[in-house]
Amino acid sequence: MEIKIPKNFFGEEIPLTVFISEEQIKSNRAGKVYGKYFEDTGIFNVYPEVLSARGDLLGEVLPEGSKPTPDGFCGVAGAEGITFYWNGSPIAAESYSLYQSIFSRNKGILETDVMSRKCAVILGCGSVGSLVAMELARSGVGNFVLADADTLEYHNLCRHQCGLEDVGDLKVNALRRKLLNINPSVNVRVFGGIVQNIPKEILDEMCHPGECIFVGCADNRAADVYANRIAIYYGAAFLSIGFWERAYAGEIFYHIPGKGMPCYECALGEGDLSGRVEANHHVYSNQENLEAVRFEPGISVDINFITSIGIKLIIDILNSSSETYVPRLLGHLKQYTLVCNTSDPRIGGEMVEIFSYPLQVTTSLVVDFGKKCSGTCRYELEEK
Repeated sequence: MEIKIPKNFFGEEIPLTVFISEEQIKSNRAGKVYGKYFEDTGIFNVYPEVLSARGDLLGEVLPEGSKPTPDGFCGVAGAEGITFYWNGSPIAAESYSLYQSIFSRNKGILETDVMSRKCAVILGCGSVGSLVAMELARSGVGNFVLADADTLEYHNLCRHQCGLEDVGDLKVNALRRKLLNINPSVNVRVFGGIVQNIPKEILDEMCHPGECIFVGCADNRAADVYANRIAIYYGAAFLSIGFWERAYAGEIFYHIPGKGMPCYECALGEGDLSGRVEANHHVYSNQENLEAVRFEPGISVDINFITSIGIKLIIDILNSSSETYVPRLLGHLKQYTLVCNTSDPRIGGEMVEIFSYPLQVTTSLVVDFGKKCSGTCRYELEEK
């Protein structure tokens, strides 16, 4: 490949450098090398093997004892690791522990080894679910189940964490790529369907009591009722994030098994306490009457503000058994929380009157067991 040697402000050439993980250096594996070269910095960023298909071909690592190629970029395996060359001259390599380097800024706040064992089952991978998954991956969560039947389309881009290059693919596939781009070691299982149809073997493999949380992000109350039942079956926590009209407000509900809490069906299944809307996001190119399809408008910043509060609660719940972890919100917010983006009736209509001021977060709402509930919120889930 042809490269431009960068120069600093004084016109001096900047030394070329290779960024590569310690794992790849120690493997001493001969073969093609993929990644990106950045002309402004002179850095060759060698991608981990799991991401190699997304990189450019930089060159090749030659077997031990080989002479470096006189032209271009290459590496030569040796007893001490891999030595890299450009046009036959050695260049510096900076190796790093991939996992520890990614999460180094979380030290003292989150225990990396603990978070790597946690699993998040994200039910709905749209604007809400994609943000939840991305932030949990950045927090060190090491296992994900992604479920969504939808395809990423152009009208999704103003609110979704994925981008133009992902349009046309299933949202679960696009989001999986984003998670691997944050942490190449993350374990992601995807299912291109609704929560009710997730194969039981996937959940049996990924969901372990005390290590897992189900997150309802699907703009569908019935799906949240079902998801909470499945969570109880697996001894897992559950959290739902839903939105009111135009995302002027939103609601967050969580359930932790064994704590004597009412489940989602008890508390909100009938919708009496909630102003949550349910939107139809499925549009097909051959659909004649597009006006009959309901879209729920709302801008990304409003959605993300409410979702971020839910993410903080998720992290608190996943770390609730740790003696050293200091919770941000758990214990301060009730099981059912309303979050207001604006109290202006021009956006939210008359219902905004229940909020005293913009950005209000309720701390006093209490939900109870439903009339038909035995008080235990235990369900038996029939195997599919």
